Amino acid sequence: MKPPSAVPEPHLNRALPGWATDAIRVGIPAQEASDRRKVWTMCMKIAMSAHRRGWSETEYSTEIAGSKHGGLWQQLTVRPDGRRRSAASGYKALWKAWDVGAANIAKTGVRTMQEIAVEARTLANRWANRITDGADDLSDVEAAVLGYVLAETERRGYLRVTCPGRAVAEFAKVSHASAARGLAALTKRGLLVKHSAGRRGTGSARRAAIYGLVDPDTLGT
Repeated sequence: MKPPSAVPEPHLNRALPGWATDAIRVGIPAQEASDRRKVWTMCMKIAMSAHRRGWSETEYSTEIAGSKHGGLWQQLTVRPDGRRRSAASGYKALWKAWDVGAANIAKTGVRTMQEIAVEARTLANRWANRITDGADDLSDVEAAVLGYVLAETERRGYLRVTCPGRAVAEFAKVSHASAARGLAALTKRGLLVKHSAGRRGTGSARRAAIYGLVDPDTLGT
């Protein structure tokens, strides 16, 4: 069961409280930061606060991950040996924190990662059948680019997947520009949801855009 959409509680303003903004900016105390569970727990607490204030999941994720030097994001994406985790790993942790936080508020229960993986792979299979049936009159580029998102959804078992331009282009056997146009066209047509625009840069500053497949039942035939 998916947590309900966030509805602001009337007695709360939209701004996050000071403890949450401080945690996002500087992270949790250094002596606790080596325990990733404590870092994640702080993310979950912030998710609950944001949900109560009517924030969307995208707004919440962007607030934590959007600052290049944000302390909490840095703590969430560092390994015990000091190397950086991928942005995809960080976003996965944030999405899970949001789901758990929202479910804690609504007392609806929480989907396990296994349940999410089953949902993602079922969705990918339904899209494979839809593409085979030619229901959406896709161009060759659109079909190939959509195939990348489908394949990553199936492979990773996530409902949202990172789509690095180079990887999409290599999979689809098109130029980087054509891959970007394909993603934009699929999003405009409502076949994909763009959850994050990503960010240009080098090294850990670079973040790939994040997309998800829509429920094909909402598209008709």
